[in-house]
Amino acid sequence: MSFVKVEKNQSSAPSEAEMKKAMIESGGVPGEVTGTNAARTLTYTGVVNHTVYENKLIEVAKGKRNSWNFVWADAQAA
Repeated sequence: MSFVKVEKNQSSAPSEAEMKKAMIESGGVPGEVTGTNAARTLTYTGVVNHTVYENKLIEVAKGKRNSWNFVWADAQAA
């Protein structure tokens, strides 16, 4: 199980639906989303290119490159 944490930078963290949609469009299988507008964490399975997901999330949530900070972890790192 892997996860990505999206933290507020210039904009509030994206919604649960936006994070899951971007994950599906990036080739991953989304799991549970936890957190608040300050930071949300999405668990997922599958192989996801981090840059592809970040770009999809920016597109889906109508954000900008510096709207959020991303923290990635996979099963091997955790």
